[in-house]
This record gives sequence, C-alpha cells and structure tokens, in this order.
Amino acid sequence: MKSRLQNQLNMVGTCITVANGKEHKPVWDGQPPLAFTTDLADLTAKYQKINAAHALAKATTGGGGDEKASAESALVTAAYTLARACASYFRKIGDADRRGKVNFTRTDIVSLRDRDLIAQATAIRDIADAAVTQPGAADRGITTANIATLTSAITVFEAKLNMPRGQVVNRSTLLKEVAKDAATLLEDLSDLDDLIPQFASTPDGQRFAQAWKNARIIVDAGHGHSEDDDEEDPEGDAPPAPVPPTP
Repeated sequence: MKSRLQNQLNMVGTCITVANGKEHKPVWDGQPPLAFTTDLADLTAKYQKINAAHALAKATTGGGGDEKASAESALVTAAYTLARACASYFRKIGDADRRGKVNFTRTDIVSLRDRDLIAQATAIRDIADAAVTQPGAADRGITTANIATLTSAITVFEAKLNMPRGQVVNRSTLLKEVAKDAATLLEDLSDLDDLIPQFASTPDGQRFAQAWKNARIIVDAGHGHSEDDDEEDPEGDAPPAPVPPTP
C-alpha cells in the first residue's frame, strides 16, 4: 500500500459520499433509526477535520527538504566555482601546495554531505580570501564577489541543515496524532455499520446497504511502499476496518 492511513480516510470519505448521494439520502434522512442521521453528521465533521490534518502533516516535511536541497545545490555551485578559480590561479603562479588544497572536481564536492560540505566550502573560502588581493587573482575569478557568494551560501545551508530532521519529527508526530484520531473515526463508522441493516426493509434501502458495503472496501491508493507507511504505522499494518455484513 502506498499509505494505509490515506486509504482508510479515502474509504470514510467514500462512505459519506455514498450516503449523501441523491439516490440514497432519502432512505435515511429523517428516517428511523434517527441516530444514523446524527452520527453521520458527526462523522462528516470529524472526517473533514482529520483529513485536513493529514494533508497538513504530509506537506510538512517536503518544504523543509526542498529548501535544504536548494541551499545545498547553491553551496556546491559556489564552492566549485571558487575552487576552480583558485586552482587555475595557483597553477598559473606555480603554487602547488595551495592548488592541491582546492583542486576539486564538481563530483568531489557533490559527494560531500552536510557538515563535511560546510567544512570544505569554508576551507576553499578561506584560501580564496587569503589570495584575493594578490596580483592577477581577480582575473582568474578570485574576487570579493565570488567569496561573498560562497560565504552567503555557507550561511544559508548551515541554517537549513537542521530543518529536515526537525520537520520529519514534527511530521511524524502529526501523523501519529492523525492515525490516533482516524482509529476513533473508524470506530464511529462501525457504529453506523450496525444501523445499516435497519434500512434494508425496502428495495431502495437494500441498494443503499449494498452501496455502503461496497464503499467500506479499502482500495489501495497507489503502488509500492511509501515512507508514510513507516511513519503512520511503525509497528506494522493494523487490520483493516471491518466491513459490515450483507443485510
């Protein structure tokens, strides 16, 4: 399953839609058992709140992760650009020692992660800063502007570095809360299941009961494993909500 929780919420939404269909609503609206009308209204309100909370939880991490990736890409580009400028300059003046400290390919820099990337970028920046006033350095790209660009990129990436983990924790917490609320939602849905047979005394009621039963089948919302599965149900898939018996 792509997301068990999402599938369950989809199922509840489908049941609500079926019940409110123009061909089915007359069967139960204002008809005994009257508790069905009241309970369905409560279920709908809870569903809308929980579904909105689930959407918010799922959106929480993406923004932080995207921001970090963007900042990392900018840092890699700035570090690589200045490193190559330094390598070119130091080769030109015959400074093999400093050239060896900045002679990186883009792949070398891209392969670095998080703190290692910051450390290497900072080293490149400091070497460039020490050489910026030397004759011919600016002509090779060792400029205050390029140094400032790298400094800014380091600062931005460092600020974003902890965002993904913090937001993953937040997302995980939100999803656990939603899963807990969704479990209660499924219990409420089961209470409605128990009332459905009372509508089956007429052909229209029988059709409604069958449509409700069909809506209670959980259908996979996607293909393959999703990270949502791990966060929403860390102990493994819980059994699906019960399907009401055929009246």
